[in-house]
Amino acid sequence: MTIIDMYSTDDDVFIWNEFLAGNDRAYEFIYNKYVQALFTYGLTITCDEDLVKDCIHDVFIHLYENRKNLRTTNNIKLYLLAALKNSILMTFRKQQSYRRIKNSIFQEYREESDTIIDEIINSEEEAEQQALVKHIWTLLTSRQKEIVYYRFVAGLSLNEIAEQQNIGYQSVANILYRSIKKIKKFYSKSD
Repeated sequence: MTIIDMYSTDDDVFIWNEFLAGNDRAYEFIYNKYVQALFTYGLTITCDEDLVKDCIHDVFIHLYENRKNLRTTNNIKLYLLAALKNSILMTFRKQQSYRRIKNSIFQEYREESDTIIDEIINSEEEAEQQALVKHIWTLLTSRQKEIVYYRFVAGLSLNEIAEQQNIGYQSVANILYRSIKKIKKFYSKSD
């Protein structure tokens, strides 16, 4: 006697109640009877055959594991079709959430990566500028270095520098002019 012979295919309530009571043959009968209809229906929702198969598998696993908590039904096919539809839609939602999370993480990584790259570039540029300033600094005499320091680093006026150095205003202006001329000459050669 086959499984199909054991159950009347028209008596969904009886078959379902047998399944709920723990009868594995009833479970097998339900699977064999409806799996192809579920597959066909799943393909109307998505053309991804593997996804449909996975969702059908998930539906039957869920049924088996939760049979003690399921309600009775008088139409197994409609019950299974609704369960499959929900499973497919839930999978779509999970995939979209996964993509959003993945994109978010990727975006954070890109931003972090960009930040790290920007920091490296900035530190390299800063190092190059420091090296350039050190080189320029070696071109100036000690007197020129002092005047340039007081004017551009300390922010003193030419009169304040003249008082500080005990020299005339015009001397400070001339030293500063020659210092800037040296720096410009160096820059024009390096271009």
